[in-house]
Amino acid sequence: MITLFSKLIDTEEKKRFITNFFSLATLQGLNYILPLLTLPYLVRVLGAEKFGLLAFATAIVGYFIVLTDYGFNFTATREISLNKDNKEKLNEIFSSVMIVKSVLFFVSLIILTLLIIFFHKFNVDPWLYYLTFGTVLGQILFPVWFFQGVEQMRYITIINIVSKVFFTIAIFVLVKHSSDYLLVPFLTSLGAVFAGVYSLILIRKNFKIKFEFQKTNVILSYLKGGSNLFFTSVLSNLLTTSGTIILSFVSTNTVVGYYSAAEKLFRAIVGLFTPITQALYPISCRKVNQEGNAKPYIKKLGIIVGGMALLVGLLVVIFSEKIITLVYGVAFQAYSYILAVMMIWLFFGVVNNIIGIQYLSASRKDKFYTSSFVVAGLVTMILNLLLIPHFLINGVLVSMIIGEILLSICMLALIFRFKL
Repeated sequence: MITLFSKLIDTEEKKRFITNFFSLATLQGLNYILPLLTLPYLVRVLGAEKFGLLAFATAIVGYFIVLTDYGFNFTATREISLNKDNKEKLNEIFSSVMIVKSVLFFVSLIILTLLIIFFHKFNVDPWLYYLTFGTVLGQILFPVWFFQGVEQMRYITIINIVSKVFFTIAIFVLVKHSSDYLLVPFLTSLGAVFAGVYSLILIRKNFKIKFEFQKTNVILSYLKGGSNLFFTSVLSNLLTTSGTIILSFVSTNTVVGYYSAAEKLFRAIVGLFTPITQALYPISCRKVNQEGNAKPYIKKLGIIVGGMALLVGLLVVIFSEKIITLVYGVAFQAYSYILAVMMIWLFFGVVNNIIGIQYLSASRKDKFYTSSFVVAGLVTMILNLLLIPHFLINGVLVSMIIGEILLSICMLALIFRFKL
């Protein structure tokens, strides 16, 4: 596979790509293997109902993660990649982003508290949502965007391995009954916060980056710079999690549990492509800004990564029933079709990353990416509201797939229309 990508990048970039790819591949491999250990255990111990409740809480908190991320995983990564030899600029970027994220964290906490106070579905189990919310703090403290920007992803790998192994062991040791379901978000949040704190220590020690209070106009410039991709991230989350949330309101936690179990496996499969796209992004930021190099680079990237997604998708479709039965047991066999259908979502999701992130975002054409997401996000939400109350899980699948396909069509239409 590395040989395929060697045609896209030069020797020096190749070395960094290989190092970063294997660092992220190790991490994603861990992200893939550990859930395969814990998911079947949690589904069996907690039952579909409690598992569905946890999935709903995770989906809700996912919106707060998007809010506090504010698109910085792309914009801050890009700015650090372009200024990684300028220590003063790195201090400015790091400090400004952390300030914005901290403010958004407290805004998120206030919103969650209001939801718990005024809505019955939340106030019947407030601790579930507060404990799950701990992952937001962990996400703020762990500046993945910094390590991506300086192309030192091995630090991400080391930190995450320690925290995730701790979480996995703790799950098997402490979670024994369905009444222990609150321990799952608690342990997840604890691992995330630990990883975040340790990453900040590494940044201070190894990269000599210092937190410095910034002028208001500087902070606002970063806030403005991340706005397009923030809205894109919100809409992306809308595309991926609104189905779970609406399903939670119109059906039982058990139904949500069956859907979420299949979706967790789908996310693990999607995770196979994360090290590739994350390791390529800093390189794409440079390649697509070189005159005459952007489109040939993206076309080759599309053929290679898109082809890999198609192959993986076909294999999962063929073996979906065996995969679901092996992981979750015979009781979930009837829901194996969910995983198979989601492979359409996988293919177009990878295509959309290449067009939207590796090309439009990397070349600072964020507004076209955002515009496409607005259309796709709104259509997906409307379809969710119309289809899920009548068709439940099948309604979610149809809405999500149409949304991803529409996103591809919109981005390609804008690229050809404006000759981007």
